[in-house]
Amino acid sequence: MRLDEKKYFDIPRELLRKMSERGYRRVSISDEALFDSYYDRMNDHWSSSTCFCNMYSWGDTFPTFFKEAKDMIIAVNYVREDGCLTGIPFIGEYTIPRIREAMAVLKDDFCCFGEKLTILDVSPWMYPFYEESGVDFEVEDNRNYMDYTFTPAQFLAGMNAKDDRYRYRYFLRKNNYEVFDIVPSMKEEIRCMMEEVWCDGLSCDQCHYGCLAKVIENLTECFDRLKVHGFLVRIDGRAVGFSIVSVKRGLGIYQYKNAYNRIKGLNEFLLRETFDRYMQDVDTINYTEDMGVENLRKYKEHMAPEFSLTSKMILTEKEH
Repeated sequence: MRLDEKKYFDIPRELLRKMSERGYRRVSISDEALFDSYYDRMNDHWSSSTCFCNMYSWGDTFPTFFKEAKDMIIAVNYVREDGCLTGIPFIGEYTIPRIREAMAVLKDDFCCFGEKLTILDVSPWMYPFYEESGVDFEVEDNRNYMDYTFTPAQFLAGMNAKDDRYRYRYFLRKNNYEVFDIVPSMKEEIRCMMEEVWCDGLSCDQCHYGCLAKVIENLTECFDRLKVHGFLVRIDGRAVGFSIVSVKRGLGIYQYKNAYNRIKGLNEFLLRETFDRYMQDVDTINYTEDMGVENLRKYKEHMAPEFSLTSKMILTEKEH
């Protein structure tokens, strides 16, 4: 059962009409340059889920709508699984006066939409601004959805740990591999690989926030039009793994990495190759969250001797 066969809520026409009247439009590929101009003004790094690549690629289950107001990008997601609207962090330079003005707009919009005001994925440095925004929020800080962040030195130290270095060198010695930059024509090849390495081990009900294979497909088919980086690894001509990252303003995010885990050293190779190709000039590496999956948590905590868990707080307006 694929994404389009699942029972997701359609966006109500009346809500779409109200959003349009209030100046919101859906995020499209052509908006990336506009978003970049606002990301360039951000005070500090944002969460992995707040980057443009994520907004676009998850658009089937989390359609993002936005408008420019008060010198900020104000954006909202429609969570199709739950049939509700949520805000995402404002994008732009944070000052208390500007956040208060943007929040007044967002609060008025949510009142018009008949939705309770909730903002997802707020980074820790942003929170003091939201505290002074004029809205009284309840705060949820979920350990499962914190980003694992490293300095490049910490990440490199993890890759150079004895066992990891051994598996990496084993892969180099034992495999007839080739590395190719991802291009849109690889869409079907990567889709078939995803169905084997991801879909075969899970039921669609377990992927309750949407089809990851479809997300990767969305991204691959427009890879030449987005500011993302990535490569595909083939062994004896067969696709066995890929890595996709975004890099902006000193922040490198490992957006997606999938591989045949039974191939010894392949994951270590993907990490090292990605680091060498794209992460040389970043100051922070974001390895995203573990989603509460025990094995994934152990793997990410093993990645390096030191790491930081960076919150992605959920703010919900209190009822008075």
